[in-house]
Amino acid sequence: MKEIELLAPAGSYEALVAAIQNGADAIYLGGMVFGARAYATNFDLETLEKAVDYAHVRGVKVYVTINTLVKDREIVELVDYVTKLYNMGIDAVIVQDLGVMKLINELFSGLEIHCSTQMALHNSQGIMMLKKAGAKRVVLARELSIKDIREITRNTGIEIEVFVHGALCYCYSGLCLMSSLIGGRSGNRGRCAQPCRRTYEILPLKDDKTSKIQKAYYMSTRDLKTIENIGKIIESGVTSLKIEGRMKKPQYVASIVRSYRKSIDNYMLNKTQLNQEATVKEITQIFNRKFTKGYLLNSSPEEMLNVEKPNNRGIFLGRVENYDGKGKKFKIKILEDIRQGDGIEIWSNKSENPGGIINKMYKENKLIHEAKKGDIIEIQLFGTINKGDEVYKTLDLQLMRDLEKTYSHDIENRKVKIYGEVNVERGMPLKLHVWDMEGNTVHKETETIVEEAEKVPLTAKKLTENLRKLGNTPFQLEDMKVELQSNVALPISIINQVRREAIEELVKLRINKSKRMIKPIEQSKIFENQRTLHTKKRHTTLPKLSAKVDGIQQLKNILEFPIDRIYYGNILDLQEAVKICKEKGVEVYYRSPSILKDKDQEKLRTILHHCSLDGILAGELGIIDYGKNIVDLPVIADTTLNVMNSKTISFLQEKGIDGITISTELDLKNIKTLEISDGIETEAIIYGKLPVMITETCPLASINKCHHQCNSCSQNPFQYLWGLKDEKKAVFPFTKDNWGRTIIVNNHPLYIIDKMDDLKELYITSFRLDFTDEEPPGIRRIMADCWNNMKYYYDENTNNHKPYENKIDRFTRGHYYRGVE
Repeated sequence: MKEIELLAPAGSYEALVAAIQNGADAIYLGGMVFGARAYATNFDLETLEKAVDYAHVRGVKVYVTINTLVKDREIVELVDYVTKLYNMGIDAVIVQDLGVMKLINELFSGLEIHCSTQMALHNSQGIMMLKKAGAKRVVLARELSIKDIREITRNTGIEIEVFVHGALCYCYSGLCLMSSLIGGRSGNRGRCAQPCRRTYEILPLKDDKTSKIQKAYYMSTRDLKTIENIGKIIESGVTSLKIEGRMKKPQYVASIVRSYRKSIDNYMLNKTQLNQEATVKEITQIFNRKFTKGYLLNSSPEEMLNVEKPNNRGIFLGRVENYDGKGKKFKIKILEDIRQGDGIEIWSNKSENPGGIINKMYKENKLIHEAKKGDIIEIQLFGTINKGDEVYKTLDLQLMRDLEKTYSHDIENRKVKIYGEVNVERGMPLKLHVWDMEGNTVHKETETIVEEAEKVPLTAKKLTENLRKLGNTPFQLEDMKVELQSNVALPISIINQVRREAIEELVKLRINKSKRMIKPIEQSKIFENQRTLHTKKRHTTLPKLSAKVDGIQQLKNILEFPIDRIYYGNILDLQEAVKICKEKGVEVYYRSPSILKDKDQEKLRTILHHCSLDGILAGELGIIDYGKNIVDLPVIADTTLNVMNSKTISFLQEKGIDGITISTELDLKNIKTLEISDGIETEAIIYGKLPVMITETCPLASINKCHHQCNSCSQNPFQYLWGLKDEKKAVFPFTKDNWGRTIIVNNHPLYIIDKMDDLKELYITSFRLDFTDEEPPGIRRIMADCWNNMKYYYDENTNNHKPYENKIDRFTRGHYYRGVE
């Protein structure tokens, strides 16, 4: 069986040391820029190089995250940054942006590229495209099952990395715009504000008789834990098992890494699953939001969510038996050992959850410093506390101290095996030859000459004992071949000195082996592979008008107005939609979803085979190959392919794409800088409730309004019957698509129809209207608004037209004017 990599997070240098000393094979971390955890401590360049050196001495790889979307104006800075990483010898970069992948592949020979989970990679076709484009490894979407993964490993032959522990995103990573649209903090730029960890109400949108559902954390996921099932994951064919946690403390990293190290080693040696109560208890205590086996191991939807609490639960300690309001003490029979300095939290029926560090606790009215499981004690704590409230131990101080010892400065748990030969001959210097299994070799000789022994001669045992004294170094001597002439002597201090010098040189060799040296790359080289660009922007040509729609009744209302192209997504009546469009002489493209697993693609291809389509709007990478190479249709890239820079456009064009839809996170200024080759259609969305999340777990999964029959929901898709109401009273409608996945859309539509004049300076060949839950009168009003304004701003004969005033009460300008950081 191939080796399995345990990949650990590091948000700080201390966390990196903790991970390595507790058994990580590789570390992933972020620098100060271009990383998806902008709010972690992260590494400046000096500390990053120190971290790389520390890891490489101990045989551990370092992967640096560049897993955000990048704007054109940042490309030069990005190349300069990667040049520094390249020279310091990092082992791989983890990327999200297709353009960044293309750029690194062109400029940095030999640097491994790992495709981030932010790419939402979920099917074999899309992964094969990236493999052919130079990816060495892909990090799969966390929504895939073992069965899905096994299929992908069999079909692609690429290195596969999967998450096995830690926080889960509610939405497919890389497809979430909720934080971006409601607060300007883009998850695709590393600044997610975690709106999924907030409270919401669930409201019926079309049935007034149905009451709203009380507030809860309907999008807050539990933490993934697979330690008892690690063998199933290994047997799926994956290369790397990844722990989430770059925002976590070093003690957390130490605990989770050593636990999974134990589980992996146990399976690889004995082919049995680890189920040690103490290990499971430790990782539960260190941090949990309740645990789930995740999509990976087919947890049910209700087992994915933790609607009661979005942060650490700790371990259940017992229930309050009574509370002394005067003395501010509550009585409890504890179910776990507890000590002064531990942390607790009480779950009340009220919104307040009092908690804190235990300063004083009593047993039989005597002050105590610790108590054992089964003891009845009193704990002093201020707050609103009631009989029956649940009490949790959220911090185990002794555990934290024990974990700190595993990576303290005087501990070296990580040992690299080395080998050696030593030659001791009278009248000659001692010759020491040391090497490791990676080809690093050191040869050292003493300045002192070996002499005839006057009293006690040097023995092979004594010589070997001193050469093995590697102490707190990261090395372990496996074997030493000794050639020792009889009756010779050499001071022990000299032997120790030559050993130290050899080890110091071996450290330098292991550090420098991965170092590279290329000069800063000139801008002309960065952009030399760019295709021929437009030299003149279009100002007066009337753009095409397209509309995205998923229902026949809506389609008929749209077709009452002039329209060039329809993007239709509902496969249940796709053939009928195609027929209606053909009768009107309107182009009709199939709008693919942004998630199409391998089994979904097989079903879809059968359906599309019977439709006379004019093209495909590709929501994900895999269907590009189908559109271009199997059915030979034009393909337009949808917004979910995150076209934010010119290099991404170039990447997609090389894959045969015919057009792109500009990222809805780009502002007008940055759109204007895009370099777009001749023949590429460029589409911008000017109206619509933009999707903010695409998820496998419906918000209804935790309430009694759901019958947990997700597959049947897909038989009546795109209905928008429910909405999520946040603390600011904004309501986000949600629906199911044809595949049973939930789509949540923004509370207000994007509307810049009345701002078309601002778009004239941009190279836009097509405007797009996205319809979701609009009723027929609303659709007709939007279509009329759009055509009136298009004629006014783009038609040379505008004497009989005036700008059409916006009559929508509530709308957003999206990011066209404010942009994202």
